Amino acid sequence: MKKFALLTVVLFSVFWAVGCMSNKEIRISQVEKSVLTTDEDLAKEKQETDLNNEISIETESGIKNKMDNDVQDISSFIPKGWEVLKKYDELAIAEGDLNKDGIMDKAFVIEQNNQSEYVSPRNLLIVFGNKDNTYTLSIRAEKAILLANEGGTFGDPFEDIVIDRGSVLIKFMGGSSRWHRYFRFRYQDNGWYLIGFTEGSYEAIGDSMYCLQDDYNLITGDYIGEKLEDGKIKTIKKNIGKKQLLNLKDFVADEYDISNNN
Repeated sequence: MKKFALLTVVLFSVFWAVGCMSNKEIRISQVEKSVLTTDEDLAKEKQETDLNNEISIETESGIKNKMDNDVQDISSFIPKGWEVLKKYDELAIAEGDLNKDGIMDKAFVIEQNNQSEYVSPRNLLIVFGNKDNTYTLSIRAEKAILLANEGGTFGDPFEDIVIDRGSVLIKFMGGSSRWHRYFRFRYQDNGWYLIGFTEGSYEAIGDSMYCLQDDYNLITGDYIGEKLEDGKIKTIKKNIGKKQLLNLKDFVADEYDISNNN
């Protein structure tokens, strides 16, 4: 009987030890699996990060190369000591067909590299594309672009230059009321003429701000405007008569007043 009891105790001890070893192996296996999974995840994450960094570098490189190419195409028109204006890390260059010959033309803004305390002058240039991938200067307007200090509290008023519907659209914005002035020039009769003008600003209506603007078609005389009336925005449409089209070579951005353009 004692032998049987002793045998029982021995067998129980052996089974317990085996069970502990088995549990330990299971626990170790689970930890190793966890570590392995974590290492794989980290390796995968590092691979994805490296790939994203490579894509980012390639993208930045591609953007830089494109910007360099855009400038290279028109470099012969940029005087020494001048450069293409950059706003929001974008070059002020627009491309499109402006003289309806099926070849891409360019309009761009340049600014003098001024190291003095004076504000740098700016010019608007428009060049026509040729079949041999060169360009011919159409016009250089020296007063068509507002300077960096002419935007009031908003700072630099230059917003954008685009080619839209076969015309050059120059956008300015400034002031505490966020005024904006857009000028549209089109090539016709062997010259560049101001054919459209839009101006506006933000007005408070209750707790909200709304942009009210006046839009003028200087060719047809059509006018669409907005004004506040009893706390609401009222749209006005009428014809104010045709205006004498102003030549771009005579245009001065900071002096333009449509009421004087008769």
